[in-house]
Amino acid sequence: MAEESLYAILGVPRGAPEGEIRSAYQSASPSWDAAERGGDEEKKQFKRLACAYAVLSDPDLRRQYDEMPDAIDFTQLDLAFDLALKGYDEEMLAEYLRRLSIPEEIVTTMVDSVHRIHGALLQIPVREELAGFRKVPAGRGWQWVVEGFSIFRKSPLIWIVLCMILTGIGLTLSLIPVAGEIILYLASPLFAAGLMQGCRDVEEGGELELAHLFLGFRKDARQLVTIGAVYLFGQILILGIMVAFGGDTMSRLFFGTGDIDPSSLPQGEMSRVMLALLVGMAVSVPLMMMIWFAPVLVIFKGMQAKHAIRLSFSACLSNMPPFLVFGSVFLAMAFLSGITLGLGLLLMVPMIFTSTYASYKDIFEKRST
Repeated sequence: MAEESLYAILGVPRGAPEGEIRSAYQSASPSWDAAERGGDEEKKQFKRLACAYAVLSDPDLRRQYDEMPDAIDFTQLDLAFDLALKGYDEEMLAEYLRRLSIPEEIVTTMVDSVHRIHGALLQIPVREELAGFRKVPAGRGWQWVVEGFSIFRKSPLIWIVLCMILTGIGLTLSLIPVAGEIILYLASPLFAAGLMQGCRDVEEGGELELAHLFLGFRKDARQLVTIGAVYLFGQILILGIMVAFGGDTMSRLFFGTGDIDPSSLPQGEMSRVMLALLVGMAVSVPLMMMIWFAPVLVIFKGMQAKHAIRLSFSACLSNMPPFLVFGSVFLAMAFLSGITLGLGLLLMVPMIFTSTYASYKDIFEKRST
């Protein structure tokens, strides 16, 4: 690395301004996801460009490089990016480097370099970001269910066990007034992200394990919790809207401040409650579109929460026909679960995760030939 000019690697002149260096890096570098899933050559090229950008985008490192190129320890930067490509987030990376007895100042520099590389690859024009998904026909909604079932049947018992554990966690948290529900909303994307990784590992011949359920707590946890916070805020907003439409009756239904017999409600009050429920359902749809793909975009593409939420909404909006088919299938499964005294949930709940993974792959990773 030291024998080759960093400016030549990025294709910029020696006195290039910071903006030109960033643009050159964004144009030349593969995406983080492509490097993470690529072979040795793809990773080597990614790290070569990343090391060059990490030095030239930092004023102190660039000054040091210009004055004495050999003073830069590229092996340390290479190690940092290698660990990051293996899934280490910034906290895990810093902890690992400290265990190697690397001085704290250098640890900070290396972690900051990884952070800036992530930022440079995420701050792309909106039109390029939206080009990251495709529009698929309505029939694909059924195919997502079929593909989801094929993932489920490879490890049916462990899928059922994991979803039962997740349900148990949810029920336990629901017993804690207010705080339990807040924790559950914040943690939901972390559980979802871990199960999405489990889908990928099973599809690639690996084993589904209990550890998958908690993987999101160790990788990209900050971004996933941010998604959970958006989900929580959205639900609070929806609740406020419904109470505004439904009035005191709706408030008592939500907060349990009194026993209400729906059959005894005056016609006007009942109409207000029904209107509030319809409005609540309508405004819930955009929120679900924002959240649907967000955890998997964070865990697989290394996106920041705000980009993942925006991209999830755009992808869902462009693929409403297959999602209508997909939703209809799960409504039918919910009905069957009801008439089988809930036994159908043992299949339905795992397939929500496996089919969501199938829809992600279809929309974000597969390409027309």
